Amino acid sequence: MKDREQLTVRLPKGLLDRVREESAAYGDSMNDLVVVAVQKEVQAREQLRILKQIEEARRKMAARGLQPDSTSLIRQLRMRVGHRD
Repeated sequence: MKDREQLTVRLPKGLLDRVREESAAYGDSMNDLVVVAVQKEVQAREQLRILKQIEEARRKMAARGLQPDSTSLIRQLRMRVGHRD
């Protein structure tokens, strides 16, 4: 068996019945169905957490207002590359 740890989970009877039905319908084990469901939920929560971080960063940037155009500064820095004063 793969590197796995054992966990006991208590499910409401109605949900347990649905897990049995779904796993039987697709020929999967109940364990595989639960593992996939937990993986999807953990991934969704991680994505939601990252989205909230992005939204917070956007909010902070919007609060600072427009930033000055940096094109001329970049050009000046590029012109100095390779020059030693």
